[in-house]
Amino acid sequence: MRNDTSNGLSMRLLEVLRPFASARKESAEAAHVRPHGPQLFSYCCFAAERLARVSNPRPVIGIVLSGTKEFWRGDAGQRFAAGDVFVFPAEVEVDAVNVPSEETGIYESLLLEVHSVPEAIRRLKVRGRLPAQGIDLRVPLTADLVEALGHAAMELSASDHATALAEHRLAEVLLLLRDVPAAACLYGVSLADRVGWLVIGEPARRWTAEQLGRTLGIGASTLRRRLAGEGTSLRQVLAAARMRLAHEMLSAGAGTVGDAAGAAGYVSRSHFDRRFRTVYGASPGALRQAKA
Repeated sequence: MRNDTSNGLSMRLLEVLRPFASARKESAEAAHVRPHGPQLFSYCCFAAERLARVSNPRPVIGIVLSGTKEFWRGDAGQRFAAGDVFVFPAEVEVDAVNVPSEETGIYESLLLEVHSVPEAIRRLKVRGRLPAQGIDLRVPLTADLVEALGHAAMELSASDHATALAEHRLAEVLLLLRDVPAAACLYGVSLADRVGWLVIGEPARRWTAEQLGRTLGIGASTLRRRLAGEGTSLRQVLAAARMRLAHEMLSAGAGTVGDAAGAAGYVSRSHFDRRFRTVYGASPGALRQAKA
């Protein structure tokens, strides 16, 4: 839920981006993409829709201009309203739900593809990480970010080719997002994080190195070698992802502790309880009770 400050910033962002919003509903028009520049486009639809297994080859910074949007991976979901900002990672499949506004009859979002990150920003320490549990693509607004997004959108739409000023404006946005967990994917996502997202998306599947490798476009041996280079193993990544799923279930009040233990791959409830305490600092029963 937004507080007064965040609501005010969302309204300000919508005002800044008004030139990119559709003026009215065209009842005979189908859902469509409208380009504004080489990296900037808007997506619009006029009836509620659910898009399965959506992915994008590049990460995207998105702003909902009208209506609502939901992203889902497995049982974990997140909802965005007009004026909310999200980051959609590259090569990650999610289900998306777009619902037009009752007032305008339109769902619309403005989407900025991030083709590259300036080397100067890459060298800076990025403290954001992909979400520890569930799905979290939300970008909290600040006054500086609202201004930077507005400037970047205007410059990127000014011509068919990105200018030096447009690149500078986009760099301002990327600099402001360095510490935002959802934006970590803009600066490069580890293989372990990508594997974790796949597992959370289909938790019931008995994932193997071969299956994961086929999905990610690499061989099983390469997968294991690259994970080792990141200081982890496939077994550790699978265990961590399923534990995150268990945490998400308990946080949402979905199922019992036994159900969460099963989702995490534990036959022994006591073993699950001990491991959960180690990772999260509280028992699964305590978390389940707090969210009940």
